Amino acid sequence: MTTEIRNWAVIAAAMESKGASKSQMYRRAKALAEGLADPMPTSAPAAPFSISAA
Repeated sequence: MTTEIRNWAVIAAAMESKGASKSQMYRRAKALAEGLADPMPTSAPAAPFSISAA
């Protein structure tokens, strides 16, 4: 597990614990923590795994 994926997992877990699991940021954190493609890419062409991969 990379540091970036671990960080997204921490963010997702913190949001879950506060009941904030309906936001776009939570969906992004959860997807990236699971190693999935970024559901909110911020570059063109879409970043495959994270905004830092663009």
